[in-house]
Amino acid sequence: MAPATSAEAGKAAPVSAVLASAEAEGRPALLEHEVYAVLAAAGIAVPGHRLVASPGQVDASLCASLGAEEAVVKIVSPDLPHKSDVGGVVACRNEPSAVRGAVDQVLRSARQAAPTARIAGALVVERVAFRPGTGREVLAAIRHDPAFGPVVVIGMGGLDTEALLAGLRPERARVMLAAGGLTVAQALEGLRGTLVQAAATGRLRSSRGAGVPEARLAELAVALARLAVSWAGFAPPEGLGLAELEVNPLVVAGDGRLVALDGLGRLHRPKPLPPPRPVAELRRLLTPQSAVVIGVSAEGMNPGRIILRNLADGGGVPRERVWAIHPKAAEIDGCRASASLAELPMVPDLAVVSVAADRGADAVVREIVEHRRARTVTLIAGGFGETENGREAEARIRAALADSHRDPDGGVLLNGGNCLGIISEPGRYNTFFIPPHKLPVTKAPGVGLASISQSGAYLVTQISNLAGVVEPRYAISFGNQMDVTVSDYLAYLEDDFQARVFAVYLEGFQRGDGARFLEAVRRITASGRPVLFYKAGRTREGSAAAASHTASAVGDYEVCEELARAAGAVVADSLDQFEDDILVFTLLDGSVVRGRRVALLSNAGFEATAAADTLHGMELAQLQPETQARMAELLPPGIVDVHNPADATPVTPTHRYAALAQVMAEDMGVDAVVVAGVPATPFLDTLPRGEGHHEDVAGPQGLARRLAAMFRATTKPVVFSVDAGALYDPMVAAMRRDGLPTFRRVDRATRALARFLGVSR
Repeated sequence: MAPATSAEAGKAAPVSAVLASAEAEGRPALLEHEVYAVLAAAGIAVPGHRLVASPGQVDASLCASLGAEEAVVKIVSPDLPHKSDVGGVVACRNEPSAVRGAVDQVLRSARQAAPTARIAGALVVERVAFRPGTGREVLAAIRHDPAFGPVVVIGMGGLDTEALLAGLRPERARVMLAAGGLTVAQALEGLRGTLVQAAATGRLRSSRGAGVPEARLAELAVALARLAVSWAGFAPPEGLGLAELEVNPLVVAGDGRLVALDGLGRLHRPKPLPPPRPVAELRRLLTPQSAVVIGVSAEGMNPGRIILRNLADGGGVPRERVWAIHPKAAEIDGCRASASLAELPMVPDLAVVSVAADRGADAVVREIVEHRRARTVTLIAGGFGETENGREAEARIRAALADSHRDPDGGVLLNGGNCLGIISEPGRYNTFFIPPHKLPVTKAPGVGLASISQSGAYLVTQISNLAGVVEPRYAISFGNQMDVTVSDYLAYLEDDFQARVFAVYLEGFQRGDGARFLEAVRRITASGRPVLFYKAGRTREGSAAAASHTASAVGDYEVCEELARAAGAVVADSLDQFEDDILVFTLLDGSVVRGRRVALLSNAGFEATAAADTLHGMELAQLQPETQARMAELLPPGIVDVHNPADATPVTPTHRYAALAQVMAEDMGVDAVVVAGVPATPFLDTLPRGEGHHEDVAGPQGLARRLAAMFRATTKPVVFSVDAGALYDPMVAAMRRDGLPTFRRVDRATRALARFLGVSR
């Protein structure tokens, strides 16, 4: 290889030539001077350097080009990633004889330690003066993520990178940014509050006097983002791009430059993304006017028969336009049956295929797609990815769908396979294969939820757990995303403004769909509607074998979580938290978020203390004198003073307890309220009607109804907690039926409220 300086590399060796040269030599990774060339082309500072094949190529002009008193000589070999282990790194004075000696030393050491290694030469590099140490060296990288495409990572660098990233909270140790359209302002926002920002800008005591303006760190992120968009996306020039490019460390030089000292890069040829799907046609899937079910038994009950009944009974599709396919029957459950799809009187909007994978499901789907027997399909069956035959069948289905999407009409859309079906309130239909007596979908105070779940079983548990409290507008089980993806649903449903809350349970994105997901999340949240997100499958696959710091320290889940959070999604860490989010965001839709000042009411000291200990970023409101005076009149005299949290003690009766909550909500200095309490006290009306007492919690004088009146009288967010056993389940049920977001522990209530207020996400 010919000698090249950093300036020459940036001008004469564009990135495409560097990558093509490496690929032509059969190398999956770049050599260090090639990484320098790519970085220089992006406008990122690199040390002065030159590649030499032997000591004889070192002369005075080379040393002068480095512009430093000292040099570092490194072995260059695609087979020796850890140069120091083979004696392949030597520092010396930057004068010809010393540099020649260092070149000779690293070449000899490497050849002795690894006789079969391919040696490209020695890289003579300017030794950049900087103050080394933890917090003053930066990791800067771009990577191609299979779901999100080009991503930028900036974090703590140096020899201890993995330990730092593993030992610190991820959001403190580094930042991950979606590269597409990244601006300096967005980079600044992402970096804000991180340890790497504090260290690089000289805000730590150990780094004072050795920092750079924070805008320069943001500009680095933007430069990396431009590089990533061009070379780490799904369609790099000539199809050859970067799977990853990492700099570790990047340092603040003594002259104030941010300089990349060491780096690695890996090549890849990403597969092209499938053709786009006609998302507007999802109207036929979600509000069909005609439908056919394939796989219906005429003799007994099977999933297809249940689907047919649910579909016909929903009323959204007239029964005369609900058909079944059956070789012999003329009618099933009042719906006309035909022997084949070709015999249907019209092309239906929706075909539900309830045929097993090993019983020809792919042939049915391909007939529908290739002959346009229906406009959309829900494929119920699983079994496509678990066996060789199943994988081949899935490949045939995917190919047929992709071909159809290239046609002028946009082709056929398919939901699934391996899905439970769809419940659509606007379409007034249900294609779940669960009978209504096992999973009733009842009217409820919480409306406007669009629940989009990869797991049908999870969707069942969500509907069951929130029955009578939250009625989904859409409950969409989308399975393994052979065609229609989670982002397609978000993109379509964002224009339905009666969908007030979006809840997404996801196990994995299709290639490239993560980037579209982030775009949809940004648009929906910008419209004032929340996107609640739970990502299952959190293992760091392949991290043990990762060749780079970035890959080993930043797993697939971390990428997904951080990018989704940065886009505005409310990301849940557990299924309990996810369900709490659904409850609170749905029932508090319409409440006005004014700030983070919260008032807390309980009748138990432990609960008041627990609530104050779990504010999750909220602040205890300072109650106004008028509020304190009104509360003093309601609290039992001589037992407690007025505080926030307010401990009403167990002797405060029902009407006064509800009045206390009302007074706290009316305080102009209070933004939100938590009303908790232990209901076992005889002074609160908390039991349903029964023998041995005169209580009626759901009656007009009961605590549930009084708190409901208080809840409806304010636009401030209010959450409730009832900490007690099964005896008080009727009280919780009554409160939830009235639309009160009610929890069984006060710390869950405070966490849910803080997440609704946006102070803890």
